[in-house]
Amino acid sequence: MLGAFFALLAGAVFAWTNAAVRRGVLTGSAAVATTLSVSVGLPIFLVALMATGNPGRLFQLSGQSVAVFAAVGVSHFIIGRGSNYRALRAIGATLAGSVMQFSGLVSLGLAVFFLGETLTPLRILGIVMVLAGPLFVPRGQGAAMPNQATFTPRYVEGYAFALLAALCYGVSPALVRYSVGGQGLAASLSGGIIAAGSATIVVLVLLLLSPRRRHEVRHVDPVAAKLFLSSGIMVYISQVFAYMALALAPVTIIAPILGLASVWRLYFAQRMNPDHEVFGTEIILGTVISFLGVIVLALSGDAQPYVESWLPASWSPFLQWHWPHA
Repeated sequence: MLGAFFALLAGAVFAWTNAAVRRGVLTGSAAVATTLSVSVGLPIFLVALMATGNPGRLFQLSGQSVAVFAAVGVSHFIIGRGSNYRALRAIGATLAGSVMQFSGLVSLGLAVFFLGETLTPLRILGIVMVLAGPLFVPRGQGAAMPNQATFTPRYVEGYAFALLAALCYGVSPALVRYSVGGQGLAASLSGGIIAAGSATIVVLVLLLLSPRRRHEVRHVDPVAAKLFLSSGIMVYISQVFAYMALALAPVTIIAPILGLASVWRLYFAQRMNPDHEVFGTEIILGTVISFLGVIVLALSGDAQPYVESWLPASWSPFLQWHWPHA
């Protein structure tokens, strides 16, 4: 249950960062947003590791784990985040979230086929509900637009980059869980330091090799710069919660709850960018369905015996079924 709670916090904080970046990219570029946000990750993970009281765990990671975490840093924090920000700039947070929600399918597939995790009836029901919620999000010309003159979505660009972000984000939970391998919270946060460090190195290399990017960073709008930096801090706090969650619970529980960020996205988008997002009754319905799915997922963990006690004994064999079978 604690892992599910950390995942819920991670999703909420991540959704706020998307709303903040969406406001920032109205005047700044997605490349600058990625550059500024990545740069603050290393100290945040370091503070989190120090708080565990076991900072030496960083130097005990195997070479294989270091390599995997470094790859996660590049794929998630550079490619995934950059693609996410491009999608936010093109179509906004609510529409981009409807595509990025499918990162959960990637995570769950990897968890079952490569990590040996299992699916139960309650987990399947919760996963279906969480992933079904975004299907209610309106797309294309039928979407409800509060102000067409202010915001005209670029659907092809937005959905293409949102899909790429979903793939990068979907692979990360399984790789983190695989690298941690039951070694505990300190090992997971140590991996976060490796991931953030590798992403920071790539950003610095790109700055050295690209005069255009250095020019964009130096001349970024001050308001956008503050939004990018603040969102960078918060997104890494979100990642700390996510790494903690993955150290405590299986991917089949954590990935769908992380995907609930699409629910939080709706609230923060409405509060921060009402004239630059797509809203509608369908989005609210999808939000409710996803939220109920998270409740079902939470019940599929430690609380499942209590669920079984509430139902007739004839339900017990069905609820105890799992796939794949041992």
